[in-house]
Amino acid sequence: MSYRLNPALPMSEALRSVALAELDIAHNALASPSDRHKGVHSARKCFKRLRSLLVLARPGMPEPVFRNLAARVVRIGKGLAAARDAQALIDAIDKLEQTTEPGSGEGPIRSIRGWLHKRRQVAEQSLEQTTASEALHKVLDLRPLLAGLTVYPDDFSPLAKGIARGYRATRIHFKAAIRSDDAEELHDWRKGVQQHWRHMQLLTPCWPSELSARAEAARSLSQLLGDDHDIAMLMHLVETPTMTFGSPEETTAFMKRCRRRHKDLRKEAKVKGERLFVEKPGTFASRIQAYWTTAAVGADKPAPPPLQQQDNVVAIGDARTGRAGQT
Repeated sequence: MSYRLNPALPMSEALRSVALAELDIAHNALASPSDRHKGVHSARKCFKRLRSLLVLARPGMPEPVFRNLAARVVRIGKGLAAARDAQALIDAIDKLEQTTEPGSGEGPIRSIRGWLHKRRQVAEQSLEQTTASEALHKVLDLRPLLAGLTVYPDDFSPLAKGIARGYRATRIHFKAAIRSDDAEELHDWRKGVQQHWRHMQLLTPCWPSELSARAEAARSLSQLLGDDHDIAMLMHLVETPTMTFGSPEETTAFMKRCRRRHKDLRKEAKVKGERLFVEKPGTFASRIQAYWTTAAVGADKPAPPPLQQQDNVVAIGDARTGRAGQT
C-alpha cells in the first residue's frame, strides 16, 4: 500500500512521495468512466487520506500553505460527496434492518430507501455530466503544489507535534461525546478517530506489528461511529417537517428502532475508545517518535545516484601521488 511514510527518506521527501501517490490514484479513479460510482468513492478516500497527511505535517508547515492545500483537498472531496452520501444512507437502512428486531417501522424504511435511490440517481447524473471532470482539473492544479511540500525541521519532530495535537483533540471529543451523548460531539469524535486511523497507517513502518493493529482498531471504531452518524442522519431526515415516509405510528416505531441501534453502537464505541485513548497525548507522541527514530536509524538508505563523468572534465590521477595521470 502506498499510504506509508518511509523511515529511510528525509521527512519532506517521504511526505511528498505519499501525497503524490495518493493524487495519482485519485486521478486514475476519476479518469476511468467504466464504474463512475466506484471510482468516485476511491477518489474521495484518497482526498481524505491527503487531508490527514497534511494535518499530521501541519506543525512543520507555514500556516497559509497548510490552509491553502487543505482547503483545496476538502473542496475537491466535497464536490464528489452527493452520490456517495446517498449510498451511505441506503447502506445504513440495510444495516438497520439486519441488526434490529423487526417492528412496525418497515413502512418508513421502504419509503426512505426509495427516496434515497432517486436522490442517488440525480447525483450520479450530475456526476457524469460535470462533477468528475471538474475534479480532474482541480487534481491537476494541486499536483505542483504537493510536489513542493516540505516541513521544517526536515525530521520527525513536526509530525510528533501533529500526532500529539490530533490525539489530544480526539481524546477531548471522546470524553465530551460519552458524557453528553450528543450527536455533534460524536461526529467530531468520529472525524478525529478517522484521522488517527490514517496517521497510524502512515507511521506503521516504524513498528508494523503494533501500529497496524492500532490502525485496525481505530478503523473499527471509526466504522462504528460512522454507523451511528448515518442513523442520526436518517432520524433527521424522518423528522424533517416537509417529509413524510409513513403514518405517525410507523414513524414513531422507526425512531424507536433507531434509538435502540444508537444505544448498542455507542456502548460498543465507548469500550473501544477507552482502550484506544487511554494514554496521555504527550506520552503517546513521545513513544511513537522513539519508534520512528529507531526505525530511521536502522533503515536502509536509498543509494545516491551514480556520478557521471563529464567529457570536459580532466580525470584526477593517483591520489597517493597527487599527480595527474599520464596518457
